[in-house]
Amino acid sequence: MYCPKCGVDLSDDSQFCRKCGQSQAVVSPTGAAVAVAPARVAVDKPRSKWSFGVFVVLLALIVLWVATSHSPVARQLQQIAKQQHTQQIDNPAEVVNAVSYTYSRFDAPSGATNVSLQGDFTASGGLGNDIQAYVLSEADFVNWQNRHASSSYYNSGKVTVGKITASLPAGAGTYYLVFDNRFSLLSRKSVRVKATFAYEQ
Repeated sequence: MYCPKCGVDLSDDSQFCRKCGQSQAVVSPTGAAVAVAPARVAVDKPRSKWSFGVFVVLLALIVLWVATSHSPVARQLQQIAKQQHTQQIDNPAEVVNAVSYTYSRFDAPSGATNVSLQGDFTASGGLGNDIQAYVLSEADFVNWQNRHASSSYYNSGKVTVGKITASLPAGAGTYYLVFDNRFSLLSRKSVRVKATFAYEQ
């Protein structure tokens, strides 16, 4: 039985509490002394604050693992998080006049990664069936137009058939795919071009 005053556990024949001295007998209506054991009271233990903290730490570790891991699962999750954007050119007969050029413009937004321009082209016309292709940044395109020194991400040289492979910087940028026929004084060229500008964001 338990002391009704302090709740300490007592033997069933105890008359007084060994801790607080409380009498363990009560008088019944018949006048006899009756021992009374109080009912147990359920006490709610306060929830530990540690459980929430451990959960937060585990969640942070999982996110960090996904962000830095090279496992197939982590790579797949990273690819899902990034969305690929593409811009296609599929022109079976792009005309480039003599002493002239044509171009296509591509824009990559801020935060773009894995930026590239890939494709192929075929030229016909004139004596050499040739064309010269460039991939230029915006500043280099302006310099190139004015016949100033410029650098390119891709330069095919004068060819009949070419394969475009240009890896471009991450981040915001404007790029131009140029087909140049300025070297031809009389002949216009026809260019079949199929290319894809792509980036992830």
